[in-house]
Amino acid sequence: SSMSVWFAFLKILLESTSPRTTFLFCFRRNYGIEISDLEQPLLISRPKKKARIPGQPAEEELICLIPELCSMTGLNDAAREDFRVMKDIAEHTRLTPNQRQVAMRRFVENVNKTPKAREELDKWGFSLDPMMLKTTGRVLQREKILTQNSSFDVNDCADFGREIMNQKMITPVPLRCWTIVYTRRDESKAKDFVSMIQKVGPAMGMEIDFPKTIELRDDRTETYIRALREQLSSELQMVVVLFPTKRDDRYNAVKKLCCIENPVPSQCLVARTIGDQKKLRSVTQKVALQMNCKLGGELWAVSIPLKNLMIVGIDTFHERGRRSVGGFVASTNDRITRWYSRVCFQERGQELIDGLRICFIDALRKYHEVNHCLPDRIIVFRDGVGDGQMSVVRDYEVAQLEECFASIGENYKPKLGVVVVQKRISTKLFFDGRQLENPPPGTILDHTVTRPNSYDFFLVSQHVRQGTVTPTHYTVVHDTSELKPDHMQRLAYKMTHMYYNWPGTIRAPAPCQYAHKVAFLVGQNLQNEPSRKLSDRLFFL
Repeated sequence: SSMSVWFAFLKILLESTSPRTTFLFCFRRNYGIEISDLEQPLLISRPKKKARIPGQPAEEELICLIPELCSMTGLNDAAREDFRVMKDIAEHTRLTPNQRQVAMRRFVENVNKTPKAREELDKWGFSLDPMMLKTTGRVLQREKILTQNSSFDVNDCADFGREIMNQKMITPVPLRCWTIVYTRRDESKAKDFVSMIQKVGPAMGMEIDFPKTIELRDDRTETYIRALREQLSSELQMVVVLFPTKRDDRYNAVKKLCCIENPVPSQCLVARTIGDQKKLRSVTQKVALQMNCKLGGELWAVSIPLKNLMIVGIDTFHERGRRSVGGFVASTNDRITRWYSRVCFQERGQELIDGLRICFIDALRKYHEVNHCLPDRIIVFRDGVGDGQMSVVRDYEVAQLEECFASIGENYKPKLGVVVVQKRISTKLFFDGRQLENPPPGTILDHTVTRPNSYDFFLVSQHVRQGTVTPTHYTVVHDTSELKPDHMQRLAYKMTHMYYNWPGTIRAPAPCQYAHKVAFLVGQNLQNEPSRKLSDRLFFL
């Protein structure tokens, strides 16, 4: 609920002028609390409007809170940035598989011992088994990561960060003309960063020339924008902007300038991120990888036997009071390392797929422009769909996507698979070894706990160091791809290795995460469509 400060004194009566109805008297009588400051304002909370019964007037409910008796909740920035604090909290919030089993058994026992709870379950013919279901899954073969001139196997944790830093990128883009902007107090950090990136870049195959440095007198948003406008030109490949602190308005202004008004790849950094000399090398290596992606380069790949294949990722961004944004990315090469990205806005009374159709048609044309042919097989990974919307995707969105093929050519009918990806699920999978453990990355379960009338499976693709891993649920709602279930599962797992912002596996296929990133950037920061000139590179990382 929205919170606003409303200046009202505690002596104001609730309903009448009787002293028995003052806040002061109520708290003293009911809770034994004496309020000391009689001049403090009240905090007024207006809850969301409840569903109104037809024929009855709407009642506005106000909740009055006394600041003296309120406490701040949640974690402040200082606590979030304290590694020890967050680690201690995680020990209580992130339960290990064994702790989760104990908690579940205790819950089931409590339910079975409570007569009212048992009575309610009996009405529905339900019973809770204190023992977890045991079944058999399988683990997919480890993937091989391909770089420019070599390859290596992924380790048990599906993390290849250390290996990738010592390998040359598949397609490094030389950085010849770039600018770094910083304030006077961050001059030394900026120079250290430039020196380090020129050292680590060549080791990964990326040649980086010395940039043009712009020192600002202050950190006002207008100062940053004015300096950037003066530097923007057709030869400029990249701007690196060093902020002294995090500020959304300043970040938004820079991104709007670089993504919409004068399209140029931009890399924003907070001074604290590169302030620790011990971590400067590793941080700079990751920034260099990110910058290469934004320039249109390729970092690594996995083996994809299928040819003329297009992988599509779709996700949505929703925020109250703003238009919903659909993020769309599609691969444009056989290695599935280059991506074409677009966004669309969902207007009131309009289906999101109406905008995504245009994105899909443009992506097919872009694929043809790059490869001089159209894809024979298209696999769409659709994120941001709840169980209640599954039928909409299956019955409406799939038909809309298939109609796009006629816009490309009358006889163009590629094989199509549409897979809904769900991360927010309550299902948990455990590996039963000497004790309960998290399943290793690549674990597949496609029977027993899947839906009886669906083509679906659970995949554990990521490794977690704390707590219990949550699998991702994949549901194939449409399939003319002619891929065997095992091949569809392996393709989904391969795609979890291809997110260039993390040298390891992630929970969802990379195209879904890319679609989420571009939709989030537009919905949260830009509020407008980015320039089409940036569509063929991962400018949103």
